[in-house]
Amino acid sequence: MEANNRFLTVYETYKEAQQICGAQAPKYRRSVKLFIIAFTAQGFSFVCFLPLMFNLFSEKGNYDKAWLWLGLMALCMAVEVACRWFAHNFDYSGTIVEVTHSLRSKLGAKLRFMSLEKLYKYRTGDLNSVFSANVDESVMHIGVIGSLLIQIILVPLLVIIATFVVDWRLGLAMVIIMPLGIPIYKWRRRTNREEKYETVQAHADVESDIIEYTQGLTVLRAVNCTGAKAHRLQTSVKKLRRVQSEGLVKGSVPSMLLTSLVELGLLAILILGGFFVKSGSLHVYVLAGLLIAVARFAEPIALYINVTTVFDTVQSAFERIRSVLGAKELSVIEGDKTPEGYDIEFKNVTFAYDGEEKPAVERVSFKIPYRSLTAVVGPSGSGKTTITKLIMRYGDQSEGVITFGGADIRTMEQSALMKNISVVFQDIYLFDDTIINNIRMGRPEATDEEVRRAADAAYCHEFITRLPDGYYTRVGDIGGSLSGGERQRISIARAILKDAPVVILDEPTAALDTESEEAVQKAVDVLVRNRTVIVIAHRLSTIKAADTILVVENGRVAEHGTHEQLIAQKGRYADMWEAQQRSKNWNLASGDING
Repeated sequence: MEANNRFLTVYETYKEAQQICGAQAPKYRRSVKLFIIAFTAQGFSFVCFLPLMFNLFSEKGNYDKAWLWLGLMALCMAVEVACRWFAHNFDYSGTIVEVTHSLRSKLGAKLRFMSLEKLYKYRTGDLNSVFSANVDESVMHIGVIGSLLIQIILVPLLVIIATFVVDWRLGLAMVIIMPLGIPIYKWRRRTNREEKYETVQAHADVESDIIEYTQGLTVLRAVNCTGAKAHRLQTSVKKLRRVQSEGLVKGSVPSMLLTSLVELGLLAILILGGFFVKSGSLHVYVLAGLLIAVARFAEPIALYINVTTVFDTVQSAFERIRSVLGAKELSVIEGDKTPEGYDIEFKNVTFAYDGEEKPAVERVSFKIPYRSLTAVVGPSGSGKTTITKLIMRYGDQSEGVITFGGADIRTMEQSALMKNISVVFQDIYLFDDTIINNIRMGRPEATDEEVRRAADAAYCHEFITRLPDGYYTRVGDIGGSLSGGERQRISIARAILKDAPVVILDEPTAALDTESEEAVQKAVDVLVRNRTVIVIAHRLSTIKAADTILVVENGRVAEHGTHEQLIAQKGRYADMWEAQQRSKNWNLASGDING
């Protein structure tokens, strides 16, 4: 997320606020109109001081007229109070809550349709910050913007006009003094803009590092990298402290300068007015009335330099929100959207990850028939996982076509494609919820009995019933209260419940002990019956019976065929097989020696 160093004008801030409000923008505009009326009335109430003072103290004054001006002032103040009351309904009637809810709903919908390639570029803390702090910062200050912005503009403007009417010399002095604050204002906005962006980003980094620190605490303790030794977290915390300290220093100087300028302006009006009174060209009661009005004029001007901080907070927050809302979605192109069958075919497919010049897969072609077992093997980084990701439309290829049942997957909605695919990863993610709800995610409308049958088929019913609350036991963050084999079997139960015709396996038994592997393998055997199966294989002995083995190397399919055919070719697969057999035999021999 990159900073935009240009700060928004008043009008742009108003337009930005309307964008944030979305469907509630008409209510926001109504609030702004009421504030305009309110502060116009406030400005006129200050202006009323001049004729009031004239009629009270001038030889030509009239007490009846003084009462009239006093009544008009009271009327203006009543209009101001009433309009401000109803204008603040936008803040206090629940509309702001609706705006935040709508904005978070839009962000949630965006995550559903954003390509996973784009999504995974965000750190978890970045997205947490956007959904929580940035939404609140951009929305909760909208009412403040509407109220203070209008007050800052209208009240001084009316006072300046009134001053010109009473004495053009003092009015001109005010107009001359005002532009002196523009360079200070721009200086403050520029430094504040940079500081706000850096602060928001620093907060996001700290949030990301705290999440990473918490989730990796077991590993960090094992390597003695907690507390002061957790260098990444310590670095981000120190950066946040530095950014906040620098921001306070940078912001205080221009703020004090502008406040001093306003006070000097008041002093200049007083000195000039005193000179004009002494020369007889201005009555003292007129000067008194002007000073009262100008004092009210100076208050919002002095406030303006601090209010701009709110503008920059909204801009920084909304920029981050907009970066998520503006992320490219996986578009659905025109074409045949209905698959005929469940075979999968790659036709000269090339794909490079965003920002990478070298393709992860290049000119890859193969076909996976329905109800066949296809294994994908190869060294780390060869492109095996990328191929399975492309089947699930992780991102769109730059060249070639991927078809599912004869239909280009780009013509299919993501939900329509994924309802036909079940995935069992090597690294299992379970949500901090009950076991029954984690399994039911495979088919949310499933009954409790259907969930239990899926669990039984995945060989996990027995261990579930031994837990304190059975199926209603919470699994903890990322399923941390369960063993690796138990988590794996629950994920397989979820896939069995989904009952999709295509199954993708990232060798789910690779990291398990012998007992867990045996249980998980039984569950996998149930899952893959009568389905199209694509398995990323690390141990070649587990895929000898595959209908087709794809050997991937440097992003290309170097070889393909059955186990026997590939052994006979004496190519890359044969070398891999021989190396694994030697390792197996060596382990057996070592066991004999140790025994």
